[in-house]
Amino acid sequence: MGKFSNIDGLKHISIMGFANILGAAISGLFWIYLAALLGAENYGELSYYISISGIATSLAFIGGPHAITVLVAKKIKIESTIYFTSIISSIIVALVLYFSFSNIGISVYVMGAVLYNLSVSELLGRKFYTKYSIYFILQKILFVVLSLGLYYVIGAEGVLVGIGLSFLPFFHRIYRGFKDTPLNFRLLKTKSKFLMNNFLLDLSYILDAQADKLIIGPIFGFTVLGNYYFAIQILHLLAIFPEIVKKYTIPEDSSGKNTVKIKIITILFSVVLALVGIFIVPKIIPIFLPEYSTALELIPIISISIIPTSIATLLSSKFLAQERSGFLVITSISSVAILIIGIFSLGAIFGVVGLAYSLVISDISRVLILLFFMRTKKVGNL
Repeated sequence: MGKFSNIDGLKHISIMGFANILGAAISGLFWIYLAALLGAENYGELSYYISISGIATSLAFIGGPHAITVLVAKKIKIESTIYFTSIISSIIVALVLYFSFSNIGISVYVMGAVLYNLSVSELLGRKFYTKYSIYFILQKILFVVLSLGLYYVIGAEGVLVGIGLSFLPFFHRIYRGFKDTPLNFRLLKTKSKFLMNNFLLDLSYILDAQADKLIIGPIFGFTVLGNYYFAIQILHLLAIFPEIVKKYTIPEDSSGKNTVKIKIITILFSVVLALVGIFIVPKIIPIFLPEYSTALELIPIISISIIPTSIATLLSSKFLAQERSGFLVITSISSVAILIIGIFSLGAIFGVVGLAYSLVISDISRVLILLFFMRTKKVGNL
């Protein structure tokens, strides 16, 4: 049974792997093209608005994406209830953002991203890996076509509008969720602690991912932020595989399946990816994007983060499966605090390179805190 389970696991990861690699290649190349098209300063400013949009999306998403994945995997019919509350919340947040920034792109992005995250979480919870992969690739293609087209029509704001509109195909899954599961607000009360912990967890993850950009832009300037954001995009490309595995392990762990071997292989592979980022990528970038010379100092350091990020990503799957996400919230908040302190202190001492060091230290601290909780709170192994 274990042998067949591992074979099925590799098959599902292969399906999602192909989709994520293809999708990441499409969007990654597009972001690199945008970097060349916009220049470092405008690219940094765009990333600043994307960070605001990301945090706003997390605030609008009731319960967080992992909550839906776990609860659907456990066959708890809560989809339509979370869909309803999250969509209403996203409309309110979108209106607030529009009147705050007078940027329709941010508002469209938030509403679209909430639909996307709701749908993807449900697909993964049902273990519809092939269907998820099809939707994922479709969204990336639409993202490039719409964002590029709207950029040439209305400028950088069009990129944000294009991203938001690219999520519309996922509305079909939302409609099915309302059709197949009745509204049941009692479930929200029953699972309120788990939902709140996951909401805080998702928000802390987003803050961890976006807080640095919100600080770096105003303090160090958008040109520095553009180079930093470019280096982060390289990190995301290299870290595709661990993210794929996480999307597989959360529903599998929630169902009581053993995923230890797959997680170990993933961690070992992350070491190889880190070496690629340290030694190979910095030699390629100057050939195509000489303007981003500052990023060459950041990429080798930031690439180290692939290893602790992969470990932390896979460790978190176990906590989520046991509905013990409160420990993940504490971990994430701690790592965000370490990241912010590092930006102000190491950034002042070492300049731009200090920003990269701050990210690496923050990611390592996340792993150490998770390991501490696993040992002391009897969460179990990988």
